[in-house]
Amino acid sequence: RASPGNMAAIGKRKRISHLLTNNITSNNGAASSARSHDPRHAEEGGSNGRFVEGSIVRISLENFLTYDSCEVYPGPNLNMIVGANGTGKSSIVCAICLGLAGKTSVLGRGDKVGLYVKRGFSKGSVEIELYRHEGNLTIHREIQVENNQSTWMINGRHANLRNVEEVVKGLQIQVGNLCQFLPQEKVGEFAKMTKIELLEATEKSVGPPEMYNFHCDLKNFRSKERELENICKEKTSFLEKMNQRNERYKQDVERYYEKKRHLDRINMLERKKPWVVCVSVWVLL
Repeated sequence: RASPGNMAAIGKRKRISHLLTNNITSNNGAASSARSHDPRHAEEGGSNGRFVEGSIVRISLENFLTYDSCEVYPGPNLNMIVGANGTGKSSIVCAICLGLAGKTSVLGRGDKVGLYVKRGFSKGSVEIELYRHEGNLTIHREIQVENNQSTWMINGRHANLRNVEEVVKGLQIQVGNLCQFLPQEKVGEFAKMTKIELLEATEKSVGPPEMYNFHCDLKNFRSKERELENICKEKTSFLEKMNQRNERYKQDVERYYEKKRHLDRINMLERKKPWVVCVSVWVLL
């Protein structure tokens, strides 16, 4: 028969064994999740597990804000980052923006890019890997604190900001579009957008490139139509005034011709007057 002390020891061992088993299971699940998020395994998950063109498959940070070194593998569907305040959730958002050639003004935080390097370090870096059907694209940005300058690399080759912006634009990534990328500091600005601004931002975000261009063309055509309508109204008003003036001139012309007829008759009678006088005298004689 087991003593109470032995039973307590057995219960304690069971609890420890249970905790170890749960930790191993949790670690195995995390490893499996990491493998499924790794871009090298992106094609293993069927149609719902495939990345679309331009998806972020890896984010690597070095001496960036709260991180010494960090590597994140987003999945092909909805990704959520959960953590307490100050654990670096917003740091990953900032890294996505700055790593994809976004401006610091988009984030609404520090206006100098050097402020995003972890305190105490002279430089930091962000590397983002984007999925492409013909082969993934890696964009690397190294930030210097001293002069607030950045060095860019695309797939290991040196590049400039314009090259990166063109590549990002070609993948329909718009970190400056609040309908596609919304930092928490910009939520108030997003709420103040008008319906027209929301429509245009949505067109840029989810529509094909030509959709917004077509919309701009329609607005330009509408503006030209209004201009032509205004010109047509002005011409119509001018024509009406000219018609009224013409009516007045028509009456003046009729009076002129009537006067001319009277003058011609007077002139004719003046010429006949000597003859009438002569005939009258002859009759008297």
